[in-house]
Amino acid sequence: MDKLFLVDEKRKLFKTYQELFNDLSQYARLTKIINEKTPYEIFLAIVRSIISGETFELLDPDLSQAEIQRLGVQEQLCQKYIELKDVQIRDEKSLFDHIEKGCRTWRLGLYTSGTTGRPKVVFHSYDSLSRNLRMGDKHRNDVWAFCYNPTHIAGIQVFLQAFVNLNTIVYVFDVDHTEVPNLLEKYRVTHISATPTFYRSILVTMTKPIETVKRVTFGGEKFDPTILASIQRCFPRAKIINTYASTEAGTVLVSNGELFEVEDRLKNLIRVAEDGELLIHKSLIGQSVELKLEGDWYHTGDLVETTSDGKLRFIGRKSEMINVGGYKVNPNEVEEEIKKVEGVIDAHVYARKNVVTGNIVVADVVKADFADEKALEIEIHRQLESRLQRWKIPRILNFVSEIKVTRTGKKVRQ
Repeated sequence: MDKLFLVDEKRKLFKTYQELFNDLSQYARLTKIINEKTPYEIFLAIVRSIISGETFELLDPDLSQAEIQRLGVQEQLCQKYIELKDVQIRDEKSLFDHIEKGCRTWRLGLYTSGTTGRPKVVFHSYDSLSRNLRMGDKHRNDVWAFCYNPTHIAGIQVFLQAFVNLNTIVYVFDVDHTEVPNLLEKYRVTHISATPTFYRSILVTMTKPIETVKRVTFGGEKFDPTILASIQRCFPRAKIINTYASTEAGTVLVSNGELFEVEDRLKNLIRVAEDGELLIHKSLIGQSVELKLEGDWYHTGDLVETTSDGKLRFIGRKSEMINVGGYKVNPNEVEEEIKKVEGVIDAHVYARKNVVTGNIVVADVVKADFADEKALEIEIHRQLESRLQRWKIPRILNFVSEIKVTRTGKKVRQ
């Protein structure tokens, strides 16, 4: 089968599905703690683990030994191989016959981001990871831009969505952002799923619209309405989708914008606590001995507000709220206002310790080339003073060339 499976131009690697079938057939052993280093090796190991029907854990490829130890992973388990049963995968049918048998008992352990403490391992079944997959002939010619870390929940779900339809995957997660638009056009990408931070980084480099893109999905961070017009201009034929997902639960909510309508099948499985925190029923959560439940409910740490018609709008993470002299500041709110100022490309708002107020608000700002730094700083303060309460306005503005992101492509909040 000559159809491309993976395009990884950064590593000069191009694999067809037939090559994937051959490599899967020759895959004789696998560690219970999967710690592969390249995207292709990671995808190959995930598929082979599904076929085996056993339980594995998945680690980031760039973790140091010290970080692996802090996760509580025994280093020797990363190097201890288990022998796999021989399989012969000649074509699409034999591939999915093996997957159908193995997926029933397969489990994959994923580590949470650790934003609220030590990362915890959560075990997912194939059913929980494939809950929202779309399959069928109409998806056979989809081409996916891969914009997530492949060892995290969003990346695995995008991989499975492409893989079950034998789609081509164009790996752009660690590509220089200035090169991404050319790759989208070159390989006629039809589907993109990424964080708002990723989209914002490539939008400024796009000089013309790309009309092959049919679907643009937001995930991983709070939806950013300030880039909606730019997304629509750059991908004029694309349907825009917003998702809410977590390592613990996978994808739970889907919408066409900022507001989420809870489906009837989920109305008894999702609720909002008095303080605005989103709670998810344990039946939607992957298995973990470390996750704490309150009765039958898991506290997500995500804050939402409920509209008059019962829809949910995400506000931010409880752990991200900044305490300034007893006042709570939501960094997402401040970022959205800063990004409305002409000449601002992106912004990152965070706390800095202060002996008087406990914390002060600081903002890193990426400016457009045409903007004068001093004039832009004055304009940002002028506009924020008319839109925000005074304690929400950043005391310090830093102009930076780029916003730091985590391994998953999200803004670094700590």
